[in-house]
Amino acid sequence: MPALLLAAAIASLGGASLGLAATPPADPEDKAVLAVAQAFFDGMAAASPEAMRATVLPNAQFMGVRTQADGTIKVSRVAFEDSFGKHMDPGIKEWIWSPVIIRRGALATISAPYEVSKDGKTLHCGVDVFTLVKADGAKNDGAWKIASISWTAEPGACPELRKL
Repeated sequence: MPALLLAAAIASLGGASLGLAATPPADPEDKAVLAVAQAFFDGMAAASPEAMRATVLPNAQFMGVRTQADGTIKVSRVAFEDSFGKHMDPGIKEWIWSPVIIRRGALATISAPYEVSKDGKTLHCGVDVFTLVKADGAKNDGAWKIASISWTAEPGACPELRKL
């Protein structure tokens, strides 16, 4: 299923309605940027910190933004290795759609609505923002790597976000 979701995301970049018969982005770098996000999600689905680690830079940072019942905003920041890098729960799946990629030189961002589920039950939706760097060095070989991921966690926003 994750491959189909990536295909839908790529199709939406092509501009066709409903993602049918759309042309994927012509730029191979845009495809490569989306492929890294998909590989991260695939690692989540496989409950494989190792697979996820292969997609991130050392010391990658993660930030979640959630509106509390009283209207206050809770911001949670964590390093990859302090959370996802230690263990993952089986059954977690996340996917994005309608991604917007902005790329300049060795820096890229992906902004997209997302949905996350566990064992087929939706937990919440929101907006993901990936920041990626085309990293040089012996370990990276000029590959795109995730420097950070930020997201909103909006349990009641799924119907609205699914329309995007």
